[in-house]
Amino acid sequence: MAAIKVDFRDLLDGRQIRITDVACKNASMLRELIEKVLHQLNPYGQHKTTVSLTLRDQPSLLGIDSFIAIGFRLHLEATVYELFPLPFHKDQHARWKLCLEYPETYASWLSTRNQYAQLLPGALPLTARAMAESHQRQGVFHFLKRDGIVVGTMHSRIELSRLHIYEFHMTSDMSTVREGISFLQQSSYIKLGQIEDIFITTTSCQSTVREMLLKQYALKTSSISFTLLKDLAPRPYFQ
Repeated sequence: MAAIKVDFRDLLDGRQIRITDVACKNASMLRELIEKVLHQLNPYGQHKTTVSLTLRDQPSLLGIDSFIAIGFRLHLEATVYELFPLPFHKDQHARWKLCLEYPETYASWLSTRNQYAQLLPGALPLTARAMAESHQRQGVFHFLKRDGIVVGTMHSRIELSRLHIYEFHMTSDMSTVREGISFLQQSSYIKLGQIEDIFITTTSCQSTVREMLLKQYALKTSSISFTLLKDLAPRPYFQ
């Protein structure tokens, strides 16, 4: 009647639990299942654990409320946009560079990315373990630089002729963000093997990025997810 996928591999080192692939015919049984699993996983100690619950597609208001009733809070909505490559070069693109990171520089990328973790899909810090796992699955990580200064991060993967950008974040003003997206479109065509389509996931916490994507004629797809968060207080030790 209810099923969930629970990833607790980063529980001890990252103090986080991720719940995805929610399926149920009975909301009450689903709530009971989640509460039982979290009670079993909540470790003893002195630090809180953050739980991320991702719901695919548009849940009903009743569905959201049912999770809020057991301590979750709606944090963000993530939407996939389709962006098209640009088969030409603009003069201002000379100031930009898309820098592929390697395992020896992953720590620097990870530290920068995690400063904005709560704005990104999933809303949790990425761990070194999860980053290494993505690398094994052909995931790649880039710094986006303008005049040699880091202005953004990107986590992506190429499948056939499609570039799937799972995370993209920039910390600049609107005009710079739009210029950065334009550069990304041009780089996707010229430097990344003539990509035909770009699918980029952004969240409701990234209003500037979303607005500039639309300025660059990106199309909103029907792929939407919602992330809810819950903090688990540590279970005290008993003498």
